[in-house]
This record gives sequence, structure tokens and C-alpha cells, in this order.
Amino acid sequence: MSQLMHRAITVVLLLAAVPAFAQEAADIGGKIRETQALVAKEFRQIIREEMMLTDAESKEFWPLYERYSAEKRVISEPYFAGLIEYVDRYYNGDFRDEHAERLMNIYFEVNQGVLRKRQEYVKKFGKVMSSIKVMRFFQLENKVQAEVNAALAVIIPLADPR
Repeated sequence: MSQLMHRAITVVLLLAAVPAFAQEAADIGGKIRETQALVAKEFRQIIREEMMLTDAESKEFWPLYERYSAEKRVISEPYFAGLIEYVDRYYNGDFRDEHAERLMNIYFEVNQGVLRKRQEYVKKFGKVMSSIKVMRFFQLENKVQAEVNAALAVIIPLADPR
């Protein structure tokens, strides 16, 4: 099994701990933020191990990556706030149609914003490394995000229409 898969499994295991946090509904926001930080740290390590950057590429890549990551984090913030709100409302029995509509709109807006940011950075990353390495970076990002999404799909309760 590759290092990437070991790292991805670690990320999933970290996320698997969230249901206990959610069911307690005590500090769900803090726990989601903590998990988010751990996933970001793990992803940085995956990049270090899997990107095969030269020293020259690395020197230019990491500051650019930090900007990309920070900009993407700002775009994604409403999603995490909405996720926290949803879980809190779900476990408190206070989730209504108006909340669902607003949170779905946030979800779609965030996804569109992240896609636009990724498209913007394809060009920027392409100035510091080959297109194949840029593609590899986004493949790695997709793989880790797929693992995170799969874990979230398991642990976040489905909306109850009753």
C-alpha cells in the first residue's frame, strides 16, 4: 500500500471520530475545525511525499500553495459554518425547510467558488512546474477530498423530512 493510501486512511480515521463529537453536540464546531486542521496538515505531508518537486520548484511552489490554501479556506468557510449549523440543528431537532434551502445554496456557491479558484491556480502553478505536476497536485487534492467526503457522507446524518 502506498504512503498516499496510508495517509488517506489516517485522514478517514480522524474523520471517523467526528460522530461521537456530533452526537454529543457539545463543541461540534471546535471538533470540526480541529479535524479540518489535521486534514490540512496531512495533505501538506502528502504533497511533500508525492509531488517530486525539485528544489527550485519547491522554493516557488510552497508560498504559492500557502496562498492558494488560504484563499480556498476563505471560500470554504461558509460550508464548514453551514455544516456545523446543520449538525447542531439536526441534533437539537431544529432543522426546517428554510435552513435546508439556505444551506444548500451555500453548498453550491462554495463548490463553484472552489472550482473557480482551482482553475485560477492551474495557471499559477503552471508557471512554477510542469503541467503534469500541476495535474498530479490536483489529482492528490481530489483523492484526499474524496476520502474526506466519503467519511463525511458516513457520519453526517441525512436530513429528516418528518
